Amino acid sequence: MMRVTNRMTNIIVGTAGHIDHGKSALVRALTGIEPDRLAEERQRGISIDLGFAHLDLGGGILAGFVDVPGHERFVRNMLAGAGGIDLVLLVVAADEGVKPQTREHFEICRLLGIGQGVVALTKSDLSDEAMLEVAQLEAAELLEGSALAGAPVVAVSSVTGAGLDELKARLREAAARARPRDAEGVFRLPVDRSFSIRGFGTVVTGTLWSGRLCVGGDAALYPGNRMVRVRGLQVHGSAVEEARAGQRTAVNLAGIEAREIARGMTLAPAGLLEATAVIDAQFELLKTAKPLKHRAPAHFHSGTAAVEAEVRLLGEVSKPVAPGETAWIRLVLKEPVLLLPGDRFIVRSFSPVVTIGGGVVADIAPPAKWKRAAIVERLPKLVNASLAERIRLHAMETGDGARAAALAARCGATVERVTAVAEEAGCRLLRDPEPRLVPEDSFKALVSKLEETLRAWHKEKPLEAGMPRRAIAMEAWLLEALLAARADLFAA
Repeated sequence: MMRVTNRMTNIIVGTAGHIDHGKSALVRALTGIEPDRLAEERQRGISIDLGFAHLDLGGGILAGFVDVPGHERFVRNMLAGAGGIDLVLLVVAADEGVKPQTREHFEICRLLGIGQGVVALTKSDLSDEAMLEVAQLEAAELLEGSALAGAPVVAVSSVTGAGLDELKARLREAAARARPRDAEGVFRLPVDRSFSIRGFGTVVTGTLWSGRLCVGGDAALYPGNRMVRVRGLQVHGSAVEEARAGQRTAVNLAGIEAREIARGMTLAPAGLLEATAVIDAQFELLKTAKPLKHRAPAHFHSGTAAVEAEVRLLGEVSKPVAPGETAWIRLVLKEPVLLLPGDRFIVRSFSPVVTIGGGVVADIAPPAKWKRAAIVERLPKLVNASLAERIRLHAMETGDGARAAALAARCGATVERVTAVAEEAGCRLLRDPEPRLVPEDSFKALVSKLEETLRAWHKEKPLEAGMPRRAIAMEAWLLEALLAARADLFAA
């Protein structure tokens, strides 16, 4: 059993590659852990579902491995694991080279924004120099033009152990370059397994995408906001009091039965977030896909969730998205999913079921009645926006400002983080009594309106001592905030 400490850097390595290219055998050889959990997998010699292992890479880096199935029939399961990985271990059998699922798995990783990886040329003991050279050239050609271009290529043998030490070293280097996860953000753990253990009760497992999860804390399962309590935590088989972003985590839950939980649900803070069934997003259609028409049915995958969806084009609806193009789309999901801005997703066609593209979530609560042109104009401001920029835009759209709790849910941040960046977002922090953010320009306009109202009152009723509060058509909390700020704003 591995001892896990908070001083270690945690990284999730995901395998990718064609069926029978030796992904599971490689993970087994690297870690000494059998990733094939199911009896059927061991009997048939192929991976059907996700497998898990872990390895201390040295240099203070602890890697959790997610081993994915390579058969085209199990891409749905592969996607449930790919969403949470930080770097990809692309496996190519040296005696076969790049195959169809190698390409599809690579495109999925690229669309998910995975920017670090290592290529392992497996079965080197069965290949000669010419075969290794061809496989290496094919892999380099596949990665060309992507963020993974130039990734190190290591020839290995899971049978003889050749190349494994070098592979560990290259994985350690890639892990050090990987983008760190947000350990201080809202915790989210997309569930990939749920089961019951006698004497412990309900357990869910998954990769902690962000934030921290503590024993004894309250949480909720989304969609549904089902309240639960964290009874216990394990990371790589070791009991811990706190799990951090980037760790494969098992969570012992109180207040729910395992049969009530399914893959695709997400464990997150209770009452803070909201699942959504409508999102606006930036979408890339693969060059190999057919043109994408307005209202096309599709399969939507994000995190461990997989739901049916309808794709609505936000541009010119009569003009399909052409292969290789990027477009703004609205996805209407058949079932709600917990998503946040910046989340990556994959879209697969309905028939035949193949990967056609993917993208990034821009807005999880898009306006329903805006014209398409107005929606398309605002989306580029949202898709790569900082928290402060996103808060400013959403607060401006509400006119008189928005509750910090609502902004937190829409932006995927804690209320404390939202209020902390109020000034950076160009907003005035008020209370009603809950924190509320009002854009500075809107606040000043409201004060001016109040000034005009008071002047008109005194002009009409010069003998009155003052205008009664009840006579002012304004919410009480806002009126008090304006009156409190009035002297400061108009003394200059």
